[in-house]
Amino acid sequence: MTTAADDAQPSAAIKNPEGQPPSRARLLSVLTAEEWLNLPTEVDEEKIVIGSRTQAIVRTQTKNLIEGAEKSFKTSFLLRLMLGLSCKTTVYSRLPVLRARKVLYVHGELSFPEIKERMLPAVAGLSRPLDNFFQTRDFQVHLINPEGQARLRELVGEIRPDDLVLDPWQSFITGYDENEYRDVTRACRFIDGLIERYALTLYIPTHTGKDPRRGTRGHSSLAGWRDTLFKLERKKEQVSVRVEPRWAASLDPFTLTFDEGTLVEHGYAISPFTKQAQAIRVAVQANGGKASRDAVGQALGLSCGALRQALKRAADSGAVKLADEDVTL
Repeated sequence: MTTAADDAQPSAAIKNPEGQPPSRARLLSVLTAEEWLNLPTEVDEEKIVIGSRTQAIVRTQTKNLIEGAEKSFKTSFLLRLMLGLSCKTTVYSRLPVLRARKVLYVHGELSFPEIKERMLPAVAGLSRPLDNFFQTRDFQVHLINPEGQARLRELVGEIRPDDLVLDPWQSFITGYDENEYRDVTRACRFIDGLIERYALTLYIPTHTGKDPRRGTRGHSSLAGWRDTLFKLERKKEQVSVRVEPRWAASLDPFTLTFDEGTLVEHGYAISPFTKQAQAIRVAVQANGGKASRDAVGQALGLSCGALRQALKRAADSGAVKLADEDVTL
């Protein structure tokens, strides 16, 4: 766990009574009680990933869990948050981003077509190009077996991200028992070593069991290992988010809405177009950005008259462009 004392890096500033540099013991942060009391408690802004000096929600080189039941929009939440982090954009006002950081997002559940499908709404409102955000689905990555560990080190060594997402935890410990202390701690120790070697900040979505009140499914040591916990609870198309940093007061719960394929704050519109105009855009996108009027009509199930009116409204709103028999974006 990273503490305020760790962030202050005391050994760099403390000298012994003779004014000489501290001993080796002191360099290992072995201080007297008086020295600990005199350490500055304000967190260096460079060590904050999400939050502020007065409320550091996520700090550098920490382990952060995104916890929720199945289908509680954990990936939708984290994908948009990390995309915003990669381009220095605060997508959720309660989770302010201070600077752009390089992100590597490793999926363990979604297929490549599903990743593309999730990306389209998640990037809404973000500045392009998003060249600071990398993602993949890699079946070789594993947190316990040596071959999988080596593969993850290879990925991290190649990309050199500031922030790493492994989504979800259970997919990267397959073949081992999530309820066994030995297996869980082996994965945790490997991650700790990875963080220390590459100065990473880690995010891992985890599934809850049948009783969500008991937290992440599996051995309880995972709960003691984490730093900040994001707890997601779905209620139809809305998600209640609770944020519990280990070193600071919890945030008041806030609510996000699932809209057009991603999670947004109340009042934020992913698309400025009507649902029908957006459906026309999707049909054109699926055809490579250019489709015939007939193809759009078939995709939407519209007759000639209804199609003509729908295309005119979509063109008037700026959703598409009409040129003879073609519809383009």
